[in-house]
Amino acid sequence: MPSSVRYPLMAALALAAVALTLYWQWPAATLPSAVAPLAEPPSTNPASSPAPVLAVEQRRPAPRLPVPAMADTEVDGQLRIDGRGNLLLGLGVRDYFDYFLSSADRLGLEPAVAALLADAGSRLQEPALGQLVGLLGDYLDYKRASLALLQQPLSAQQQVEPQAQLAALRQAFDSLAQLRRAHFSAAALEALFGAEEAYARYTLDNLALLGREDLSEQSRAAAQERLGEQLPEALRASEERQQLALAQQAESERLWREGAGEEQVRQALAMAYDPPTVERLLDEQRRERAWQQRYAAYRDELAGLQGQGLSASDRERERQRLRQRLFDVEDLHRVDTYDAIAAKQREGAASTP
Repeated sequence: MPSSVRYPLMAALALAAVALTLYWQWPAATLPSAVAPLAEPPSTNPASSPAPVLAVEQRRPAPRLPVPAMADTEVDGQLRIDGRGNLLLGLGVRDYFDYFLSSADRLGLEPAVAALLADAGSRLQEPALGQLVGLLGDYLDYKRASLALLQQPLSAQQQVEPQAQLAALRQAFDSLAQLRRAHFSAAALEALFGAEEAYARYTLDNLALLGREDLSEQSRAAAQERLGEQLPEALRASEERQQLALAQQAESERLWREGAGEEQVRQALAMAYDPPTVERLLDEQRRERAWQQRYAAYRDELAGLQGQGLSASDRERERQRLRQRLFDVEDLHRVDTYDAIAAKQREGAASTP
């Protein structure tokens, strides 16, 4: 597999690790006690069934959130009902859940769910409110079950071999897909996760194509085009915009690498973007190039420390001084990420015969 494939794989694995943050404080109960008063769902199913009605977004004055830490934020997501008062399933409902649950790592799960229920109670009436609460119970159960799945460690082989990494990603995707089907109805599954699963399948299949050495560039491009045609229309349009952006980025990097001036890069960007966007992209590229130069200087100075006979504690002290001198505080997380990638690459090179 080409070395360029390693980075998306490592990024995807890192994202899976980050996803654990939300779940650390989740209790064993199916739902926090705050849900109990609303735990009996109505007999009417959420409005994924055919209903000759018009979707209506319930809009009321935004309530004051009961959690002070969330009071200055805008509630994300969208709660809509049909003409019969049933909850309409859609990605906006999942965004609504995630907005409140994202505060669980800071506040605890019960306060986060209590805030969600208070807000939902001010926006929805029955039967939609009971349907939302029932779906929330399924969503929390699914999140809790996925914790065990995400905690499974990677083997040494999976950490360094791209093919093993891809196999681990595919296995994780398949396991999550099965888990979702065990916790959600077909309608809820499609509404909350359909687009995500479609794009995940596309990404995994695309990564597999990138790693195939038996394909010519023409055959690979044709196979990638066929994969893209299988995406839903909205995702296909998004993917096309992303590919255009990546192509423009690659062209800009080539021009900078070959010593082109800023005006030449500006002209190349102007072929795809309007003037304000061109200037924004140029500014981003200036800042990115400056950051990359600082990081390269940092790695060079680190390498220079190796030959000075310093103890491990002295090297670490000098490393911290370098970080403070070359980077702002908000850059340090990115430095840590780049350092971790460099360390993995060294481990992989050392283990390669």
